[in-house]
Amino acid sequence: MRLREVPPPAADNGPQAVAMLRIPYDTAVRDLLADVPDVYLSADLGKVGTGQERMVLLGGYRSALQEFGARFPAGALHVSDDHGAAFHSPLQQHISDFLEPTLEAMTFHDPRVPVHSCMERKALTTAEEIRDLFRRNPTAPVSVPHMIGGLEDGGTELGLVLGPAAFGTFQNASFPVVHVESPDHVFEAMTAVYDFGIELPSTEAGVAQ
Repeated sequence: MRLREVPPPAADNGPQAVAMLRIPYDTAVRDLLADVPDVYLSADLGKVGTGQERMVLLGGYRSALQEFGARFPAGALHVSDDHGAAFHSPLQQHISDFLEPTLEAMTFHDPRVPVHSCMERKALTTAEEIRDLFRRNPTAPVSVPHMIGGLEDGGTELGLVLGPAAFGTFQNASFPVVHVESPDHVFEAMTAVYDFGIELPSTEAGVAQ
C-alpha cells in the first residue's frame, strides 16, 4: 500500500526500463557489466533451453540499456516496453529510503514456515532477516537459482507457484512444480499433493492443514 505513495526519484536522468538477455551459462554477469554505467543485474532466471545459456534481466536507464544492447547481435537484448522501472537495482534507492521508516516501525516475527531467500541460497529464520529481505528487495538483484537451491536444501517435495509466472522459470527444479494462476487451478494443486504422495506436516494441534 505504501508503494502507491512513493515519490519519483530526486534526480531525473531519463526513463528507466528492464531488458532481457540470454548469455552463455558460464558468463560472469558482473564482469560483463563492470564498465557499463547505469545498467545493473536485476534478476538471474537461471538456465534456459538446453542448459548452455542463462536468462538474465537487466535494469537501468532506457538509453543506457539500448546503448549496451548495441554490443550484441540484433535482437539479443530486448528492452521491455511494459516496465518503466529498473526494479531490483540501485536506481530504486528512493523506494528503499521511503519505506525505511515503515519497515523500522513494523513488528516482524521469526517465521514459523521456512522462508528461503531469493537473494542468496539461504534459509531465513529470524525476524530481522525477514525485515532485511524487505529492505534489500527494491535495490538488490534476485536469483531464481538461489531460491530453488534453497528450497531443494530444505527438502521441498512440491512447488506451488501462486499467480502468473514466466513459463519455464522453475523448469530446473528437482521437485515438481504446479502453477496456480486462477481459482480454477486450486483443485489441481491440491490433487497434485496426493498424486505425488506428499504427507502434509501436522500443526501444533495435530491437524494437517
